[in-house]
Amino acid sequence: MSVSPSIAARGGLVVALAACGSVRSLNSDAGVPADAWASSCAPAALLTKVETTDPAFGDACVHGAWFLQAFTGTSVPTASGQPDNTAPVVPTPITIGSDMKDPSSTYAVHVSGAGQENTGTTFGYAQLTASLNALSATQIGTVDVTAYTGVQFYAIVNVGTTGARFTVANLFTDPLGGRCTPTPGQKTTCFDHPGFALAPSTEWTRYQISFADLTQIGFGNPSPLGAMFPKGAITLVKWDIGIPATGATPAWDIWVDDLTFY
Repeated sequence: MSVSPSIAARGGLVVALAACGSVRSLNSDAGVPADAWASSCAPAALLTKVETTDPAFGDACVHGAWFLQAFTGTSVPTASGQPDNTAPVVPTPITIGSDMKDPSSTYAVHVSGAGQENTGTTFGYAQLTASLNALSATQIGTVDVTAYTGVQFYAIVNVGTTGARFTVANLFTDPLGGRCTPTPGQKTTCFDHPGFALAPSTEWTRYQISFADLTQIGFGNPSPLGAMFPKGAITLVKWDIGIPATGATPAWDIWVDDLTFY
């Protein structure tokens, strides 16, 4: 079954790879790289088939890693209470043939949890992230996906009534770009990444999310959308679990395999 494309902080986890790519050194004073808008490497379409137990993946351009951020509630892997409420996600072995979209697959990314909750001025969150070009905490780059229409992946998105949303960070919404502020409540707040609501699924499903169909929630710095979406410099992709306005988040469970641009 193919599904047509109809918040919280950036992770602190960075896994370094040996390959060389286009990255910018962070300006220690301003906290953003001076040339983040000036250059970006162009990745191959396939990001990862998730066929090892290494959270990191990459090539000459991509220096990515899987990690989970979660605050309040419980999660697997455990993230809440860890530094930056972040934990690396080690791909899980799966039985050959169990992913009917890729019958040869032997591993997939798997995260689960429950109970994330907003209390007073404290906001719960849960999000699976795939970084795209981060060599270290001080060398964070972007990728140029101008050649592609969107992002494709196989997934099981087993979530409660609050759902899940796939988002794509870019230099208008990521602090790396220097155009937004981490201060909550401001019209220029960071992390309002353009995204798309994911249809829930209980079996392996192909999701194709077009960059042109992404929209913002509206709480933060505006990003160009539609045909003007800034494909020239994106920083990461995320699967955000919806957190209810009141009460605890129901149990959620997400599997992801074969992440690629199309």
